Amino acid sequence: MMEASIFKRLLKLGFLLMQLFFANQNKGDYGETIETVRGVAKRGKIGKKSYFSIFGKLKFSRYLYHVGDDSFAPLDIVLNLPSRCHSYFLSEFADLLNINGAYGNASKLLKNFFDVRLSVSALETISDDSSDLYEDYYELKNSLPKPIKEEDYIAVSFDGKGVPMIKKEAAKIIARQGKGKKKQKKKEASVGVKYNINANIRTAEQVSTNLVFPDKKDSKESNQSPRAQNVKYTASVEQPEKEVMNEFYEYIKDENFTPDNPLVCVMDGALVLWNVFDKIFKNIKYIVRILDIIHVLEYIWIIAHVKYKEGSDECKEYVYKKLLLILQGKVASYIMELQKEMLEGEWTKSQIEKFEKVIMYLKNHKQYMKYDQYLSQGYPI
Repeated sequence: MMEASIFKRLLKLGFLLMQLFFANQNKGDYGETIETVRGVAKRGKIGKKSYFSIFGKLKFSRYLYHVGDDSFAPLDIVLNLPSRCHSYFLSEFADLLNINGAYGNASKLLKNFFDVRLSVSALETISDDSSDLYEDYYELKNSLPKPIKEEDYIAVSFDGKGVPMIKKEAAKIIARQGKGKKKQKKKEASVGVKYNINANIRTAEQVSTNLVFPDKKDSKESNQSPRAQNVKYTASVEQPEKEVMNEFYEYIKDENFTPDNPLVCVMDGALVLWNVFDKIFKNIKYIVRILDIIHVLEYIWIIAHVKYKEGSDECKEYVYKKLLLILQGKVASYIMELQKEMLEGEWTKSQIEKFEKVIMYLKNHKQYMKYDQYLSQGYPI
């Protein structure tokens, strides 16, 4: 309770400091007239503006200036104030809460911890405004000149994710359900990303350790790992995968890809995505297609949980050894091992189905699992 009491006092202090800050702005008085690109603006009456911050909601006064029939407040421009009353910091905080939970939960958290009372409708408005600004932000970001230093590789990745819809949006997806059909609560979002990255040559042992035994991860190695640069990404419930991929194709189609500097595509195991990708990017001659190693790891865990107790040391050791085998380029060896175990062991029907599922997955994707080559070239996996 002591911390909570101090925190509430800090919030009150923050509110007082916000009031003091606006009081020191001289009400945005920049003289009787100011020069603008549209001509001379004359100072008019004082107008009030609401500002809803993380510390609470306040009102402050500032002068309005007029050019013809238009009026504006220079102080709003100088301080880069949002068009609505919600501050950028509060909006960002609310967006993070909205992403990770329902609007009602976000409203309760803001009230309980900051005594900020935002309604569900206000939170929806903040999220709507943020999504409208997304396109403009990335259009500006992607129009910036490229840096002088170019990274070794350009990589792309695509996926589809089910997005929970709020009631009024879900209603737009399917207005009337057929007999026996459930109401649609999710809609598929098409997700794409493009980035530049330097080569990161590492061993199969290093990757296996990092993924299975992260507590043994070398901190120096982590600090030296290259970071993605010039990142462009999009997520849309309106665009199908084909359109999202085509958008990224247009963005990179004029790059000079070579055998030593190919386009790298990292995706999950959805074969339909690979088929669409091959059609969209067919004119790019040099492409390295890679199955995301995290998805492979999930399938190894399936077998580990069949053979050993979940959470046991034997379970982790099995995953480490088989991931190491795959990263060394020995996918075929692991497939044959699984087939032999399945045929010779005494398994239940459910366990056999899991063996078959993993074997089929590895067979269908082994062309994208040349990890020994990928690691030696420093590709992202």
